[in-house]
Amino acid sequence: MYSAFTPAATREEMTEFYIVREHMQGTMQNLSPPTFGEHRTVKSIFFDICRGVQYLHAMNISHRDLKPENILMTRDGDVKLCDFGHSNMEDPNANTPYIVQRYYRAPEIICETMDNNRTSVDIWSLGCILAELLTGRVLLPGRDHVDQFILTVRFLGNADQLFYSVMNERARNFLNTYREFLENCQPPTDIHSHFPDEVFQGGLSGQPEECRMARDLLFKMLVINPDDRIDILMVLSHPYLAEIWDRNMNPDDIPQPQPPEALRNFFRFQNFFAPETLRDEIFNDLREFGERCNIFTESKN
Repeated sequence: MYSAFTPAATREEMTEFYIVREHMQGTMQNLSPPTFGEHRTVKSIFFDICRGVQYLHAMNISHRDLKPENILMTRDGDVKLCDFGHSNMEDPNANTPYIVQRYYRAPEIICETMDNNRTSVDIWSLGCILAELLTGRVLLPGRDHVDQFILTVRFLGNADQLFYSVMNERARNFLNTYREFLENCQPPTDIHSHFPDEVFQGGLSGQPEECRMARDLLFKMLVINPDDRIDILMVLSHPYLAEIWDRNMNPDDIPQPQPPEALRNFFRFQNFFAPETLRDEIFNDLREFGERCNIFTESKN
């Protein structure tokens, strides 16, 4: 973000403000090539997405709305995350409303469990995004939230009882109507035949060892019980991404970032101030930030 400012002279006059960011030419949804000829391209894009998520997760912040439309790209392959409107600090005791576009929505969000405010929800979304990069199609295109969960258990098998035990009573009672179907959904005995090389798009299927590693990563991310999913550092250091990852770097050596001022202020606003108080806070922050980061005049730093 280059700058943020309001043209208003007083808080009473403020009806709008502007955020200035670098120009990105599109999103993953509309800039990605229709097919990939080699895994290296997929790895490069996915690795950069995961590095952005790692920055958030290092501060216990989950994005909670990862999807192709929220991944900005340039034609040179630069990748950035956007739309942090649903982002939140991890709170295992919080149960929040639906977020994330349905196709990329973690099972714990669909089923309204008490696990839906953790960084693990992003790992599920990243798994769905990786599957889309590999195959060129949406992995689980549910028609509604029920169909989304049905497609999930058909693909991965039924969840364990621990997953259902943390649901609210309304969701648990509803899913009881599907009990016989759910109990008959078994996890795949062989992920390589369950997600064969033939489903990989373009020239990707012609690289069987790469396909094998991609599958292994995918099925470690797409786990219904969030406690059993790998975390973002394990994603980054997975063998599939070794070509991009510095082989000599230990995941523990990655510096833990400190939240920038803008991010700290963002979460201060989440305390749900009264409207007038919130207007004052926003106006004061915009004036202060605009003076320090004024891209239209000489720097005042």
